[in-house]
Amino acid sequence: MVERGMTAALVAAHRYSHGRLLAHPEAAVAGDVPAIIVPTVRNPATMRDSLELARELQRPMIALCSQWSSAEIVRKQAELLGAPVVAVDVTAKNGLPAFECDTLLAKQKHLNRANDVSIKRNLGLAVARMQRWEKVAFLDDDITGLRPEAIRNAGGLLRDYNVSALRNDGFPDNSVVCHARREVGLPQDVFVGGGAMAVRVNSRTPFFPTIYNEDWLFLVGRRNVERVAVYGRVSQQPYDPYLSPERARSEEFGDCLAEGLFSLSDHDRPMQAADERFWRAFLDHRIAMIDDILRRLDGQRHGERRTRIIQALKVARGRCQIIEPAFCVAYLKAWQTDLDVWKRFQAALPRHDNPVAAFTALGLKAYAYTPAP
Repeated sequence: MVERGMTAALVAAHRYSHGRLLAHPEAAVAGDVPAIIVPTVRNPATMRDSLELARELQRPMIALCSQWSSAEIVRKQAELLGAPVVAVDVTAKNGLPAFECDTLLAKQKHLNRANDVSIKRNLGLAVARMQRWEKVAFLDDDITGLRPEAIRNAGGLLRDYNVSALRNDGFPDNSVVCHARREVGLPQDVFVGGGAMAVRVNSRTPFFPTIYNEDWLFLVGRRNVERVAVYGRVSQQPYDPYLSPERARSEEFGDCLAEGLFSLSDHDRPMQAADERFWRAFLDHRIAMIDDILRRLDGQRHGERRTRIIQALKVARGRCQIIEPAFCVAYLKAWQTDLDVWKRFQAALPRHDNPVAAFTALGLKAYAYTPAP
């Protein structure tokens, strides 16, 4: 329980930066990673930067494909570039355990997010365990500016940290609501995420739930937010966060949950303090913050972009209004139980000598290419 009088202090203002949760080593740490895991849904042509990185590192890129991507085409591209790759078409039948928190959220049609990036990252972790890889790097398919030494340094930092990340110097990777804060001149930082992140892989490594900000929840695990080492830089390609109000709808629950948990950590409070009273206060503040952004937009010139921002914010506000504090508590309880499910699943995974065999054990066909020495 949050102490009486503490809740108001915890949610008095939006935490525009979570920088205090990051560590900034002064020097590079030489290291390596056995593989680079890239979840992808875009045209296979977008994989060129990642494939070139794999070629320079001489480490396999694990391409986890769906929607507009194709494992067979990615493999052919790798052959043309001389890059080591293991490419897989990810399907609903993928050998991973069913998580109660995912089932709970899927039943909330108005809050659910249809996205398979979490499944792909969990598959990457499962294959890493079967391969006995002690660390892996995750990259998104819209990340550019990839430098081999940055990935090696990220792997090296895992000697002292469970997670290391590269800072995004490109287009800000924020939620729609946080993008809108920046639009009206309010301060808004960018936190690190799974788009460019290396992690230790062991029996205590958590999983990625199917929710927006799944990488933030990965950092929370059973404790407070994992301290992340940040060294090196990448860029994210630009996108339009207001292209469709659906983006705001699908993000809102995950953004509230992650921001709420990070707020607790920013105030040195344990995750167990996230009770119904905390969530009621947090959600009320969130609605007030969105209302403030909308008021500030009223003073701006009319235009098509402004109209789309307002539409997206109204959708986010509507979703925030229907989030029940009791559901937040129930989701977190299910998620904590699922961490035990994931731990048992990892312990039962067989050992395999190559990732193709590991994916086969999970019921997925892999297309592999290894350049000749």
